[in-house]
Amino acid sequence: MNGPEVLRFAANLYRIPVEGGYFLVDAGLPWEARRLLSLLQEPPKLLFLTHHHLDHAGGARALWERFRVSVLAHPQEWAYLTKRKPRPPLPLPLLGRALANLGPAIPEEALAPAEEGMEIFGFRVVHLPGHTLGQVGLFREGVLLAGDALRGRGLPPRFINEDHALARRTVRKILELGVKRVYLGHGGPLSGEEVAAIARRLGVTQVATYPWT
Repeated sequence: MNGPEVLRFAANLYRIPVEGGYFLVDAGLPWEARRLLSLLQEPPKLLFLTHHHLDHAGGARALWERFRVSVLAHPQEWAYLTKRKPRPPLPLPLLGRALANLGPAIPEEALAPAEEGMEIFGFRVVHLPGHTLGQVGLFREGVLLAGDALRGRGLPPRFINEDHALARRTVRKILELGVKRVYLGHGGPLSGEEVAAIARRLGVTQVATYPWT
């Protein structure tokens, strides 16, 4: 498949062409929503959220209000997206909890599940927990859209991962998919060889047992 179109916001958003239109992966910060909407001439088929963090999901409410588009996310993320449960605080003194929970809630009626093994326009949903417990990506023909499962040439910092040990094991899972190219929430894409190098540095190249198998 051809690479997705990258929309560069606080986090990378992706516009994925499909028959009859396109769908979006992630929605940026709440205050970026106006700019995002200005780029969308036609409504997306759906919005796929990799995880609940504000820089990936903050614009989802605006997209739903404009287009009534279905918002797909792993059910473990729903409580944060609907604000039934506060997001974990950012690592900032005094303001961390407030900043993490800025932005409007997504109505539960807007949400639809994105779970391991589901098919979405020819992509397979892959559960990639660790950064958040319900983080998911999309995989097809060697290409993975991985959210924040990887960052730069390694993992996101330990202090922003909900389960850092699980995030390490997820790198092994990504490697076992046979990825050729991985598109990230932050930074440029990685080759399969670069993912293998990350796995070696983390010491997770041996076959692992996963809690989702």
